[in-house]
Amino acid sequence: MPISIQNKIILPEGFQASGIHCGIKRSGKLDLALFYSRVPARAACVFTKNSLAAAPVIVSRQLCQKSAYKQAVLINSGNANCFTGQNGLRDAKAAVESLAAALAVPKAHILVASTGIIGKPLPAGKIRRGLPELVKRLSSRAGVKASSAMITTDKFRKEVTAKINLSGKSAIICGIAKGAGMIAPDMATMLCVVLTDAVISSGRLNQA
Repeated sequence: MPISIQNKIILPEGFQASGIHCGIKRSGKLDLALFYSRVPARAACVFTKNSLAAAPVIVSRQLCQKSAYKQAVLINSGNANCFTGQNGLRDAKAAVESLAAALAVPKAHILVASTGIIGKPLPAGKIRRGLPELVKRLSSRAGVKASSAMITTDKFRKEVTAKINLSGKSAIICGIAKGAGMIAPDMATMLCVVLTDAVISSGRLNQA
């Protein structure tokens, strides 16, 4: 099974990404990312084990239970939507609903994640107003934009692609992560998106 590994983003067949500045970060840096599959893709989700879960974690857990398939992951940086109570849950759900409408996909096929400052209300209006541009900019070549929009205190982007040949057929596994000393405790605020065009059963995905 020949494997070629590169420290860069090569999106698998059928996937697109985008990243924009929607106004969350005062610095003007990219702060809203989207990863999108043109068709429903089998998905496996892993969440923090910490008992204190932010609103997007709670909402995404619920969405994972509703469907084993996903088509989009929406990530904002600059605001963690954590310790925001019922308003935070409302804002996370609203982001899911707005993106589902923009992409014309079921709400159950979307995941949301937020990272950044804790305890401040999520600027949901800025995210909602940024979604049309975010969707418009979707491209198979915009992985770096999405990766840049995920990071907060990271000194550099974390990204890797593996090209695999299985019985004469090629496949790509691409991983994009965010986090600087944020894995402990219990996978605290690390975010990671792994995309592949390999044919994998839901059981194998969950096992992996």
